[in-house]
Formats: sequence, C-alpha cells, structure tokens
Amino acid sequence: MITFEVSVVIEKPLEQVFGFVAAGENGPKWNSAVKSVRKISEGPVNVGTKYAMMRQLPSGSAENTYEVVEYEENKKLSIKIISGPTPFLYRYSFTPSNKGTELSLKAEAEKEGLIEVLGTKARVAPEFVLRGFVKRGVEENLQTLKSLLESS
Repeated sequence: MITFEVSVVIEKPLEQVFGFVAAGENGPKWNSAVKSVRKISEGPVNVGTKYAMMRQLPSGSAENTYEVVEYEENKKLSIKIISGPTPFLYRYSFTPSNKGTELSLKAEAEKEGLIEVLGTKARVAPEFVLRGFVKRGVEENLQTLKSLLESS
C-alpha cells in the first residue's frame, strides 16, 4: 500500500471550494489525467454516489468507476475507485483558514495497480519512487485547482 498526504490553502470560502470539488464533473478542469466524468447514479451527491471517469494515464486511456464513500458537507469527501485501474482511495478534508480554505488530501493506492498503470519501468521502482511520482502529480493538480478557483 502506498500512502501520502498533501494540502493546499485556497483563498476562497469553504463552501465554494467544497462544492467545486464535490461536483465530480469538475474533475477535468483541474485534474490533468481526467478527461471526462459523468454521474451515473441518481440524486444529490452523497455517500453511494457513483461516477464514470475517463482518464489518460502513462499506460493509455483508462475507464474507472468511483464511488463517494464518505460525505460530510463542507468538511469531508472521500472517493474510492471501484472498477478499472488505479485502485485509489482519496480522503479530502476541508478546513476554514484565515486565508480561505485548507484542502488536505490523504491518498492510498495499491502498488500493483500503480505498476499496471505506470508500465513496466514501475515494476522495479521502489515504493518511495512510486509514491513520489504520484504525489507530485497530485500536488500539481491541487495547484491547478487553487489557481482555477482563485481566478474566478
């Protein structure tokens, strides 16, 4: 299991940051690997909501289904990939700060799933190399999110 944590302060109100991130359809706007997301379950976003997601990964295009497994409005959002490659669990937490909103992410991924997605070179990479590669990508995505929200 590969785990890491990252955080960013976004100079926007908590409700705005949470609402934007919780709307899965916004993923392609700030996540470089995500090409499309569509909600495949009925009703408002909550625990059990499911999305179909198309991603462009180093190994090629991939289709995932993910599910919201934890939802506490303006506080917590956890999503888990339940089909397709990259068996990730992302646990987002949202905290008011004196500059806006601190968004923290705790990520978990199965090493075997990362190897499948990243290709044969990853097979020989130690866990800390895989963790660093994925963590850098996530940090870049959070910076894109910050820039996007702060410019609106």
